[in-house]
Amino acid sequence: MPDPDEDPSAAEGSRARAVGPARAGGDREPSAPPAGAPAAGSGADGASPSDTASPAAPVSPWVPDAARARLVALLAALEGAERLFVVTHDNPDPDALASAAALAFLLRELEGMSPTVLFGGIVGRAENRQLLQELDVEFVRMEETEIPTGIALAMVDTQPRAGNNSLPAGRIVSAVIDHHPPRPDSAATTFADLRPEFGASGSMLVEYLRAADLEPEPWLATALFYAIQTETMDLGREASAHDVEASMFLYPRSDPAGVSRIKHARVPASYFRTMHEAVAVARKHGRVVAIPLGLLAYPDMVAEIADEFLQMQGVDWTVALGRYRDRLLISVRAHDTTAHAGTRVREAIGERGSAGGHGTFAGGQIDLRGKSETEIEALRRDVLGDLLRALDADPDVSEALIPEPEA
Repeated sequence: MPDPDEDPSAAEGSRARAVGPARAGGDREPSAPPAGAPAAGSGADGASPSDTASPAAPVSPWVPDAARARLVALLAALEGAERLFVVTHDNPDPDALASAAALAFLLRELEGMSPTVLFGGIVGRAENRQLLQELDVEFVRMEETEIPTGIALAMVDTQPRAGNNSLPAGRIVSAVIDHHPPRPDSAATTFADLRPEFGASGSMLVEYLRAADLEPEPWLATALFYAIQTETMDLGREASAHDVEASMFLYPRSDPAGVSRIKHARVPASYFRTMHEAVAVARKHGRVVAIPLGLLAYPDMVAEIADEFLQMQGVDWTVALGRYRDRLLISVRAHDTTAHAGTRVREAIGERGSAGGHGTFAGGQIDLRGKSETEIEALRRDVLGDLLRALDADPDVSEALIPEPEA
């Protein structure tokens, strides 16, 4: 059971606001692009290397004209908005936090706007909480902020009705910037930049900053650099040439001490208790490790556990699931970049909840409200079994990571 005094939601206070003294110096058919904007998801926008370039020479994915056209279309979609809320997915990770901060910075510098970033859930992971403190942008919990009609909305690292954000039902979004595969509801937005060939949304925001000829301040460069590295596992997981280019642009502008503060943030005792529990309950089903946790101290603990256990030799997949308040949370990780983790997890969860992801990592959640403890345990067992079968593993054949002592 999580300690109340270690619950990150309590530590954040009633408003998760980070206006920083601490500055560095932390899945369908795409919608049609707006008029004048290049089609989203078109890689390097159809550009080819110069005829005089050596065939072996690396070709930069940075296409200035295409990036500027996207910027113009984005600003046109938000034209006339007196106020703007930027919405991330719930329990935001570094990519969501840094991308939202970058969009707020961009609009502040270009349009004089003062966007507020909204998120549902909490920021629980120690590194993410430290990243939040490094940002010079206002972040507010969505459940404590009503969204009046007439206020423009933009989304980053998520999409309308994706199942992983707290966007109120029926609200129309003016702009979406996301590296996940297109969702059907994104077609209703005025501007949708959806490019799943990017490994991180932060890399997309770097393109916008460069298109605007804006030099990111050190705190922002630090946050974006850290976000891209974590989202792509140091450019080793689903990273594209875009992510490499963005990282090379950001690195000399970032603060190594700031990256270190985020990466090595101190963790609460609950982290070690959960890790101890994870090692005790984890079981190998062939080349899949399943970690059925109980109550979680914070929601993104399942992602931490899934990432950690993927380092084990002889393991191709990890499945972690646990309960945070009234939701069952699931995280799945894979080594193979063609594993289609997002598709497998969506099919396994089905109508019981929502899910999404990429080739090597995915997540989902199921609402537990109205269910008894017996029903919740049966559901958890059924979901885990369906996930294992989706990963070609036998739920009934397994071995413990730590063998039980002989009597």
